[in-house]
Amino acid sequence: MAEPVHILITGGAGQVGLALQRVAWPDEVVIHAPDRAALDITDPAAVADAFARTPFKAVINAAAYTAVDKAETDRDAAFAVNATAPGLLAQAAADHGAAMLQVSTDYVFDGAKAEPYGEGDATGPLGVYGASKLAGEQAVLAAHPRATVLRTAWVLSPDRANFLKTMLRLAADRPALRVVGDQHGCPTSARDIAAAL
Repeated sequence: MAEPVHILITGGAGQVGLALQRVAWPDEVVIHAPDRAALDITDPAAVADAFARTPFKAVINAAAYTAVDKAETDRDAAFAVNATAPGLLAQAAADHGAAMLQVSTDYVFDGAKAEPYGEGDATGPLGVYGASKLAGEQAVLAAHPRATVLRTAWVLSPDRANFLKTMLRLAADRPALRVVGDQHGCPTSARDIAAAL
């Protein structure tokens, strides 16, 4: 029998985290997807303890503070989860020789570009949420230069609240909807993200 390959998935209760847990992993892969109570990723001691207990070969950080509007008034919480925690996880992964993948967002851009953004395009977040996610990307790459950052947009799944589910619910309850007309995006299936990883 092959030696177990331990993978840590943070944000296991979110759209991407749940989808990752449902992937048909090879038999030797052991998925660890602790909830916030079991692993506080903003606590350096808790992160160090998790790595001391389990020989993780990879970390997929799908945890995020995603309340975009609330982040404007809850900056410290957004930065703790989206910037500090990814840096802690990346440093622990680097120290233990584990691969690291950071799930990020298109909010690191200003949205002014008329065509799709590429990974080399200049960033320019417009709000606290985007700034916190960009700081997380930077912290991850500073701590673990071989890490991978995956920027997603408009993630959809049947499991959690998302834009599509909200619009469908509102359309069933109201005769007309008022939504912004100046936003463009590329909806991304959480299942497709998980399958690609």
